[in-house]
Amino acid sequence: MNKRKLLGFVGATVLAVSLASGAQAQQLLRVNGGLAGTYPLFAAKLTELINKNVDGVKAASVSGDSVKAQIDIQNGEVHYKIGYTYDVKRIADGKSTVPIKTPDVCHIMTLYGSGLYAVAKTDGIKNLSELANGKYRMWTGSKTGFFFNLISPALEAHGVDIAKIEKDGTILESFGYGDTVQAFQDRRLDLTFFSGGIPYSLMLQLENSPGFHLINWDDAALSKLSALRPGIFRDVVPAGSYKGQTQDVNVPWYVNQLVTSSKLPDDLTYQVTKIMNEQSKEFHGLFGGSEEIGVNDPLSNNAVPVCEGAKKYYREKGMM
Repeated sequence: MNKRKLLGFVGATVLAVSLASGAQAQQLLRVNGGLAGTYPLFAAKLTELINKNVDGVKAASVSGDSVKAQIDIQNGEVHYKIGYTYDVKRIADGKSTVPIKTPDVCHIMTLYGSGLYAVAKTDGIKNLSELANGKYRMWTGSKTGFFFNLISPALEAHGVDIAKIEKDGTILESFGYGDTVQAFQDRRLDLTFFSGGIPYSLMLQLENSPGFHLINWDDAALSKLSALRPGIFRDVVPAGSYKGQTQDVNVPWYVNQLVTSSKLPDDLTYQVTKIMNEQSKEFHGLFGGSEEIGVNDPLSNNAVPVCEGAKKYYREKGMM
């Protein structure tokens, strides 16, 4: 090899090593975006804002079940997730479908509300208590996942034992959340469940094909579910929210929050908290309910410790 080629080779090698070192120095932050619906949209926007505003890091959105995502935060494999306040606390205490505690998970900001929607065929059941009699095909998700962990007590609040109806012949489908729309349209489901704001994008896809019936909750069932899952309360899907919905429908309601690990640098958490509060309008219009972000009390409904970096921001703003 002549001298010129040798110098070129050495220069290229040094550059490659420098780039590799720089890539290693840039921390990768993983933002969990759930399985489908509103969570991926939220995670994509948060990823974009972190990449635009925080130096020395690179954020990327990843998918996955909410329960597993929180355990991954504890293990350092995921860095941010959106979840429901009542569920984040249950997982943190090791009382969810996967009994692993996550004591390092801490609160950044309360975001927006979501409902649990029981969606049946137009000629199907009108009350969840009917599941105790007969055989049905319903979607519940994985038995270790978020939805099953909410659907099971939802049925219990209506006097239905989910294990018993499965034993008696009801089929509990566990395929991906994003596949429920097609399965319902193909008439492969008698009942499915969704969770999100109003109107909810996946439910809008069912309005014309094949249409659906949104199941109403009575006060007794809502009270029982609230006792089983503290932090869940009652709200209303107004008449006309969906095609063919002529009356208000009562549903369980809960609130989303953004959480991270207390082991991440406080300065990083401070910057993300600042972004979420001061650029909250970036999220508005992404999905039903997104306009609540930055409007709701950012510390409300939370049951886990507030991150130290978040505390610093809220104290500066006179909110703590």
